[in-house]
Amino acid sequence: MKRRENLAKAIYDIGKLAFAALVLGQIISPQGVNVTIFTLGAIFVVTCFILAYNIDRHGGNNG
Repeated sequence: MKRRENLAKAIYDIGKLAFAALVLGQIISPQGVNVTIFTLGAIFVVTCFILAYNIDRHGGNNG
């Protein structure tokens, strides 16, 4: 159970870092927004948060 909690926390952290780098980085970039990187970054962030939420939600189960 502790391993699942740690895995969920790690994936949340990866999602937060990806959000900062890929999404916010595109917004504050002096070269403008690259729509492809912005979109893929947003999809990756949402995927990380959903995955971490599901791992955290099922943390008490053994399967």
